[in-house]
Amino acid sequence: MVTTKWDGVTDSEEILAALMYFINEKDIAVCMAKSYGDFGKDMRKAHMNGGKGNDKYNIFGWSDRIDVTLHSKNIRYTVTWNKAAKLLHKHLHGERK
Repeated sequence: MVTTKWDGVTDSEEILAALMYFINEKDIAVCMAKSYGDFGKDMRKAHMNGGKGNDKYNIFGWSDRIDVTLHSKNIRYTVTWNKAAKLLHKHLHGERK
């Protein structure tokens, strides 16, 4: 398996799907009320040292990053909490407009 730092573009739809699977309704409410920077800090506190997985991807939150494994591509991306929060924030705010 290849592990690489996520560039913010490659496989972004799959990364977004994994992140949406990882978070919960409480996270979405926080996201809607805060900037993506503050949301990223809250998300890190809530999900550090926790993970989730299914047949499409595994996702695990570390203190400094999130690892997202895409099984179909046999690749693991390391994603900063800030980049993850920015992607989710943009998606969730755009989805509600």
